[in-house]
Amino acid sequence: MYSLKSTAMLALLASLSFGAVIDTEGLPDTGLNTTSWVPGQAPPLEDIFNLHDMQLAAKNTMSKSGYGEHGCIDALNNSHPNVCVPKAYYRTGALDETIYHANLDVWKNIKLKARAFRNVANISTDQPFFITSAGWAGLSDPINGELNFVRAAAKAGILYTSSIASNKTTTEIGAAAVNNQTLFRQLYPWSNTTRLQNDLKEIEAAGFKAIFLTVDNPTEDGIRTRARREDAPDCSNTHMQNFDLTTLSALQNQTSVTIIPKGISNWQDAALLHSLGFPACYISNHGGRLIDGQQTAAEILLDLKKNAPQVLDDGKMEIYADGGVRHGSDVIKLLALGARAVGLGRSPMFANIWGEAGVDKLISILSTELSTEMKLIGVTSLSQINSTVVNAKILEDWLE
Repeated sequence: MYSLKSTAMLALLASLSFGAVIDTEGLPDTGLNTTSWVPGQAPPLEDIFNLHDMQLAAKNTMSKSGYGEHGCIDALNNSHPNVCVPKAYYRTGALDETIYHANLDVWKNIKLKARAFRNVANISTDQPFFITSAGWAGLSDPINGELNFVRAAAKAGILYTSSIASNKTTTEIGAAAVNNQTLFRQLYPWSNTTRLQNDLKEIEAAGFKAIFLTVDNPTEDGIRTRARREDAPDCSNTHMQNFDLTTLSALQNQTSVTIIPKGISNWQDAALLHSLGFPACYISNHGGRLIDGQQTAAEILLDLKKNAPQVLDDGKMEIYADGGVRHGSDVIKLLALGARAVGLGRSPMFANIWGEAGVDKLISILSTELSTEMKLIGVTSLSQINSTVVNAKILEDWLE
């Protein structure tokens, strides 16, 4: 039997409004206070100070769907009816997710080397980062989806690359371009050649300037345990399992849009593309969603510098790279290791819970961090960011 005191205490507890309790998944504790957050609702943007905050906000807001509900999303999806999107779609990684975490942790092993006695009063405003392809933006904003990225990128003057797995059609995304804005489109080498040819024609007609052709997953998806635990359906499309350089050349002959191979994760492949005269390649481990235990982009670039330095030094082939970028300092480190431009995939999806305003804030946060870090290490332009501004000896020793 409860005492009167116990009953009063229970009534008091029942009257209290408890804030959101969020598993931070090991992300850095920078003092974010989530006690006022309401599960299922996007918190105030004023609470957000970095990209890790945005991930936790997305987890809070999208909690009922675990960063993306499995099942068919007809209401969201205009371009691919009845395609299923797995639970934990934004967040999931392959197997034990060691490479997902390695992408986030690798920056600890690359140290910035700051110089004093430099005039840093004026910093170049060019932005070397871009919003890269990630599927199903409609999961975070069912109404505007990828259009938020087009508009925010246009205002900031940065590149946006949309995924072929978009909630808006190729035509809709292309039509949203502002003042001849540069947009790229990501594509898979479908085994269904009719579908592949149709996609190439649509991309060209919509005015995209280049195609990031994902070449790293001939078996469709990696084994994503987190998604499988949620009884996720088989959501994969069929990719070519016999894709080779001959096929790549044949595809380029079918379109006037430049094709850039995406998903290069070995220095030999980058060197091969360089020797064949490709204008660019994209180093990526697919966000840790395919092969668990793969190298990070930083390690691949170091491997490339060691074994085929001409690829990075002669300026004949541009290198794009992504993977675990959350801070302006991460961007600097990849640039110093040889990347020309650095992509962000998951974080913009998290920012999209606030729509265009969230993407604007992400770009603003990263831009501010980048310019601040440049001043602190004593550089005033992107051209001054090279191997002399980093110490990656820990990673270099591991590669021996």
